[in-house]
Amino acid sequence: MAEQQRSNLKVGVDWVSVEVVSEPYVVMGFRGYAPVVDVTGPTGKQMLYISSKSISEGLDPLVQANGGKFLGLKLRLRKESEDRMAAYAVEKG
Repeated sequence: MAEQQRSNLKVGVDWVSVEVVSEPYVVMGFRGYAPVVDVTGPTGKQMLYISSKSISEGLDPLVQANGGKFLGLKLRLRKESEDRMAAYAVEKG
């Protein structure tokens, strides 16, 4: 029996703090497979899509500093504007 899919973390213009609680895995979406990590944050355990370039570029130095692992990363995320296609800002949390 398949595990129930978690809700997606919605990131807006306000900072949201999360902790990554899984290594990346893929989920099937309307555009095909997409990489995600599980995170815990203000509303419990959710999925964070990590395929956008701005999230990937923000995460990479943190992952490298964490020995190549996503698990255990504490970060803060936000969008740089209200625009749907706005870049994400990622900081160590």
